[in-house]
Amino acid sequence: MAPGSKQTISLTVKNTSSEEKKIMIEPNTAITNQNGVIDYSKNGHKKDSSLKYAFSDLISPKQEIVIKGKETKKVPFTIQMPKESFDGIILGGFYVHEINKEEKKKENNKVQIKNEFSYVIGVKLTGTDEVVKPKLKLNEVQAGLMNYRTVVTANLQNTEAVIINNLDVNARITKEGKKEKLHSTKKSKLSMAPNSNFDFPITWDNQKLEPGKYHLYLTITDGNQIWKFDKMFEIKGADAKAINKTAIGVEKDYTFLFIGLAAFILSLIIIIIILLKKKKRGEDNEEE
Repeated sequence: MAPGSKQTISLTVKNTSSEEKKIMIEPNTAITNQNGVIDYSKNGHKKDSSLKYAFSDLISPKQEIVIKGKETKKVPFTIQMPKESFDGIILGGFYVHEINKEEKKKENNKVQIKNEFSYVIGVKLTGTDEVVKPKLKLNEVQAGLMNYRTVVTANLQNTEAVIINNLDVNARITKEGKKEKLHSTKKSKLSMAPNSNFDFPITWDNQKLEPGKYHLYLTITDGNQIWKFDKMFEIKGADAKAINKTAIGVEKDYTFLFIGLAAFILSLIIIIIILLKKKKRGEDNEEE
């Protein structure tokens, strides 16, 4: 499509059941989710700082339709291209899902809508023929939780208007100034949407987060390019305490319990010895 041009596209929706259904069709900007997968289902997601043109800003709003049993409907959407030409691609898609009557009533009360079914249809808008090379950036590294498990996340950002496929990520964490590996994570065949970011999780192996300074080493490749990053980061005591408190499956450290128990047993033995000695002295005095 030419800069500034407008075009109407239609989605054909067919109800194969005999019951009337309410369908929501949401045009969304493509993002990268926490699993390293391109996702078209997120509405209202925070825009990446490198994203100049969001698909959701260039297309008409979401639509809710009612479709009778066995009926087929065409649902039009209008795309308005940016006035200026651009290199690379703008990626988005339609998230199509059913809404039940009861769930629609709950929507006003901010109760999560449960979908009976859902589909995604990707849409790619192309600018010039200029070849855009992928660029990756490492942003913030911080401790956190992923599915209630202790992790450290490294925010990876694709700053260019191009899809990156087949990413292999190798992450290793050491203590500051040390070479010994503390924790590591390897993942392969990840993808990133254009101008998007996600938090890559490095497992902490179900261990408690310990306050201190650490070093992250990161190697990423898509088969053509290799990116290498290393970054110092710190886990503060208050953060570690709060995260550990919420985490599940964390291996407990019983060191202080064992020390306390040993001290108690030792004190008890000493008291018993003292009492026995006093008793013996008393018996000796009686004999005299």
